[in-house]
Amino acid sequence: MSETTATIGIGKMYEEFKITQLVNETLTTVIENVQNNHDKISTKAKPRPLSAIHEEIREYDQLSRQLEKEYRKSMRIVDDDFELARTHWIQLQKSNKQGLAIRGCFLTMLEKYPQVRPIWGFGKRIEGRIEETWKPEIVEDFYFRHHCASLQAALNMIIQNKDDRNGMRRMLNEMGAHHFFYDACEPHFEVFQDCLLESMRLVLNGGDALDDEIEQSWICLLQTIRLHMGEGIEIQRANYLSQCLIPKEMEEVKENWKKVESYGFRKAGITLCESAFKSYSELLKTHNLKMTLPIEANKTSQSFLALSDQIMMALDKTIQSYTPEDGFMNLIQEIRDFVIKFLVVEVCPPLIRKSFIDGMIHMLCKILCIKHVKEDFLHVWKKVYRVMEQSMIANIVEY
Repeated sequence: MSETTATIGIGKMYEEFKITQLVNETLTTVIENVQNNHDKISTKAKPRPLSAIHEEIREYDQLSRQLEKEYRKSMRIVDDDFELARTHWIQLQKSNKQGLAIRGCFLTMLEKYPQVRPIWGFGKRIEGRIEETWKPEIVEDFYFRHHCASLQAALNMIIQNKDDRNGMRRMLNEMGAHHFFYDACEPHFEVFQDCLLESMRLVLNGGDALDDEIEQSWICLLQTIRLHMGEGIEIQRANYLSQCLIPKEMEEVKENWKKVESYGFRKAGITLCESAFKSYSELLKTHNLKMTLPIEANKTSQSFLALSDQIMMALDKTIQSYTPEDGFMNLIQEIRDFVIKFLVVEVCPPLIRKSFIDGMIHMLCKILCIKHVKEDFLHVWKKVYRVMEQSMIANIVEY
């Protein structure tokens, strides 16, 4: 009996060690990865005078400070040094309840916002399960625990740097830029804020419970995190739009797109949307979600034809907006009308992306008579779709 207990104990210790190791690796490589990414991309650009770079940085800092003031005013963020939130977080560490609050945050997200489940591997395993069966199992999932531990460690880093506002802002910008490559966008941080506060209200009691003043301090801290991580995503989005595709790749894209245009945008759009709607419906069933598209999947209906026509126009604008000097930087403005007309809220973004990429590739293969899709062809057109998607997201955030 004692040997079994010892074996279990050693197993638990090893699992905790692996989680800690993964957390440390994640946090130590976040800034390095972003910097390396930036360095690699930057080598493609033409060298500029150092004075011009310094002037651009100065102007950006002035604009950012002004935008931060306006944002804080619009969000009713009062001046707060987050000291109450910091003290409360330290108190939770002493009572061993930091992890409890973070786990509660993720469980609330998975339950309250099912559309985010496909973002994580552990979220996908909830498919078709009732709450009583998936919750006890998921809290023991290795990757769920690793993600919770990573977030807990990141919050510790942020709170430790709270007195160095400039340093904290740079760190959050870099974290936001890193999250761009995980398909995170600005609204995700609002979801996180709401779920963390709700978790704290639910799981903390006694001396650890939130009161009005502590909660207000947490709101100020989390809104500041939202602001600066959002800046990081916005910066990385701009880098992506300007540099994700090179002129040689775009020559091939435009050559193929001329064949699509000759085939007819109306017929191509119907093919794309039929395939995408079918794929989306199948994915919803797979993930046990009910967020159907509010447009009838019937190619004779006016709403279906209007959507398919607009999607082809949006893809056409995406491709035509490219310039070797600025990439797709002008697309955000050019695609705004489409976003306003066809903004759909109650859908699952990761599944929509997969469905419409599948539909686009299916349409291209049919028109271009491609039987076996090459990886480089798929990679380039996925980037074209993501450019269009990111331009839409930029408009949605502003909208």
